[in-house]
Amino acid sequence: MMGQVQKPFKEILDSLEGYKKVTLMGCGGCSTIFKTGGIKEVNEMAEKLKDAGKEIVSAIGNPFGAYVCFTPVMKPIIEKNLDAFKEADAILMMSCGDGLQNARNILEELGVVKPMFPAQNSLGYFGGGPEFYKEKCQGCGECVLGFTAGICPLTECPKGLMNGPCGGTRTDGMCEVDPEKKCAWVQIYERLDKIGEMTKIYDILEPHNWDKAVRPRSVNPGSLDLVEKYTQMKELIISMGI
Repeated sequence: MMGQVQKPFKEILDSLEGYKKVTLMGCGGCSTIFKTGGIKEVNEMAEKLKDAGKEIVSAIGNPFGAYVCFTPVMKPIIEKNLDAFKEADAILMMSCGDGLQNARNILEELGVVKPMFPAQNSLGYFGGGPEFYKEKCQGCGECVLGFTAGICPLTECPKGLMNGPCGGTRTDGMCEVDPEKKCAWVQIYERLDKIGEMTKIYDILEPHNWDKAVRPRSVNPGSLDLVEKYTQMKELIISMGI
């Protein structure tokens, strides 16, 4: 998921300088999980902007599972709230950058062109939860986890070494760059030992192929059957006793 933190309120207010009427939109995906753009945060931001003298046309908080970056779900929501976007002088998106740009594309297809501003800073891919999240994947497009015991050296190692450890690794196995962090290649070594694949430590990996990381990237997996997927979600919720 896309890790993110909310921008300082002054920065948000400065970006809206000169715009009186504002429509806010949150995200039911990563922004809800990271508490930067869920329904609660959207309503709180609307109140803060009101206190700062802004006229809030609409504060659109999306329920969990309604990702702003996912067009099939978001387009009907935007169409339903189209008048609020038309009336606004500016739009404050409480989502990641992908969400903002997807909403921008949808609005422009519907004939609405407005200034749009982000309420948060996106930090990249994170995994974990429910409280602590950590970057584990760069999304480089050329995964080597099968060779490195499921630990990504490009992300875990500050130097991104494909073969290690480096000469600066400390005698206690800690990282040269961050002495409070265990060396990525020490972690790989230890896990290879645990899973009985220690011979892989002697394999020399080729220089990383960054061709698939050239931006902007795109992929076409085909469409989803949303009715089927939401039925599965409903079954999961019922099974959890919710």
